[in-house]
Amino acid sequence: MNELDYDEEQDGTRTIYRTYDDTEVIELATNIDCPYCGAGWQEYDMSDCGKVYSLECGDCEKKFKMYFDAS
Repeated sequence: MNELDYDEEQDGTRTIYRTYDDTEVIELATNIDCPYCGAGWQEYDMSDCGKVYSLECGDCEKKFKMYFDAS
């Protein structure tokens, strides 16, 4: 990838082009569903295998635990 490849408009604005080949995963989000009220949201950095996470629902405010497994 050449960082200097770009198109330049008449006003001096530069446009670069990227594809999926230029991307990488840097953070995982886990989809959460509250076992009490069913509200759904995503949590980041909660993807360690075998770990139990303590969560609180923002809708019903009840606390619960989530076990994460990569299978």
